[in-house]
Amino acid sequence: MKKLVSASIVLAFVCSGAVTSLPGLAQTTEGQAASGQGASNCGQITIKDAAEYNAYANATSQSTPVAKASAIEAFLQQYPNSVAKQDLLQQLMVAYQQAGNADKTLDSAKRLLQVDANNLRALLVVVYLEHAQANGNQQKLSDAAAAAQKGLAAPKDPCMTQADYEKVKEAATPIFYSAIGAAAAAKKDYKGAIDAYTKELQSFKNPEQTTVVPALLDTYYLGQAYLQEEPKDLKNAVWFLTRAAQFSKPPYQLQIQTAAEYWYRKYHCSTTDATCMNGNPPPGFSDIQQLAAAPANVLPPASYNPTPAPPPPSPAQLAHQAIVSSAGCAGVTPAPPPQPAAGASAPAAAAAAPAPETAAAPAAPAAPVSVPSACSDSLKNMALSDKEFILQNGTPADQQVIWSVMNGITAQVPGTVISGATDSVQLAVSQDAQQSNTADFTINMKPALKTAPTAGAKVTYIATFDSFTPKPLMIIMKDGAPPAPPKRTPSHRPVHHSR
Repeated sequence: MKKLVSASIVLAFVCSGAVTSLPGLAQTTEGQAASGQGASNCGQITIKDAAEYNAYANATSQSTPVAKASAIEAFLQQYPNSVAKQDLLQQLMVAYQQAGNADKTLDSAKRLLQVDANNLRALLVVVYLEHAQANGNQQKLSDAAAAAQKGLAAPKDPCMTQADYEKVKEAATPIFYSAIGAAAAAKKDYKGAIDAYTKELQSFKNPEQTTVVPALLDTYYLGQAYLQEEPKDLKNAVWFLTRAAQFSKPPYQLQIQTAAEYWYRKYHCSTTDATCMNGNPPPGFSDIQQLAAAPANVLPPASYNPTPAPPPPSPAQLAHQAIVSSAGCAGVTPAPPPQPAAGASAPAAAAAAPAPETAAAPAAPAAPVSVPSACSDSLKNMALSDKEFILQNGTPADQQVIWSVMNGITAQVPGTVISGATDSVQLAVSQDAQQSNTADFTINMKPALKTAPTAGAKVTYIATFDSFTPKPLMIIMKDGAPPAPPKRTPSHRPVHHSR
């Protein structure tokens, strides 16, 4: 009767530059009596058959990884139900890893999980390699994430010492969370990705480990996830992109730093602040870089608190400003509600937002609006595109003011035909409407046209403003007709006088 000790495999996390390698697997001494392994005789293997024992001893004593893997495969084929099967599958996984054969390492890890479903080392190898080999394949990423979830919950093997278990768990936890984050991001579950990548970074006992790949790459991915969720969380995105830039190497460092600066300007700079928008770097960004360069600042520290820019004017505010800034129009209508500040709670933001437009039918003012003559005169000279913007985005009061100077006025309107009949033509007049190939004017003809215009044709009609709907904007005009042809100036022939 021969007694052997099950191999104890200790995992080491290895990374070099920007490329991660398969975690190294080291083996303890084999063939010794069990001791210090927990329960008495825990991990001992008893092989009664001498031939099987000799084959086992031969397989495990090979001096090179390739020879050892070949001998173990031969043993497992000859003795598929051996009591040493689980032990040899662990040694086979190590041998293939040492030989640099990733595919065989993955295959042996999966075979080990068939006999020991909660084997933490095998789960780690499966997660690591399936994640590394996924190359964007959603199914492989999902398989890696499922194995990672199982690995996070895997109990300690009774034959492992607590110290060995903690070593493996410490190396495995960030790898597991990295795979879960990648799978979530690939499914556009950005909240899930943020949660997983954050837990990954928190799981490193030594913050220095987050300053190198692969944790550094996942720091970048975490910043990207904050940009992908809606609404974007620019404050957190800027932090993780900036931190990734501090420890990256060229040429990636400049690319990531440029992205971090871009989103910092979006978060911090008012669009009207030329110094902030064009500064190199923008004001305050160097302070963030200094904070992010400290290895201990894996997550944003309390001192990271950039000031958000005031919110840009809403379309309703821009429309109102266009009216009240016109000559004679100051105070003619009340200002719309202010934009909610950045970071305002949802109820506060909802309370500050203007009520949504619900009108679907033509909405000319129900009653005449009193507008000072000086204001009316200046608004009449406003560009048609500006009038359109106010009708579409202004408050009801601002819409009525601008409509009061348009309603009943006959004007010449050029545009692109979207659809046409002899009695009515829909045109794209504004630049936005033409770019989106959407009608914003309906010209009702009187009399009817002789032939319907073709879609895409550039035309001009003379018609009278009749009504409008704000959302979607449609300005309706009546009594439309093509402009009269220009009058021809009579030509005068020179008079020749005979001598």
